Amino acid sequence: MIRLLVIAITALMATTAANAGEITVKVRGRATPVVHAEIVDAARQLCKEDLAGNPQASDLTPFCIREVTRDAVVRANNAELRAYNKGQGRTAYLRLATR
Repeated sequence: MIRLLVIAITALMATTAANAGEITVKVRGRATPVVHAEIVDAARQLCKEDLAGNPQASDLTPFCIREVTRDAVVRANNAELRAYNKGQGRTAYLRLATR
């Protein structure tokens, strides 16, 4: 079970740190797949905002989502969440980016 109360996801900015976004995901008492899905949704939202106007956004979005998700999972410091994230293949992020 995940014991963290809140995990903050900070977008990895390609331009400046001043534009970094943050979304809080509540994790206490929630199942790992649900927490992971919310982290990925938050990462997708941040990446969409961060890459808006970039001519290569469609190519960069899956990588952005994956990296922001990985960063959040590492910060959570939870073995179960890390294992679940590792089990997600690269194609999962490509599918998510097209939604």
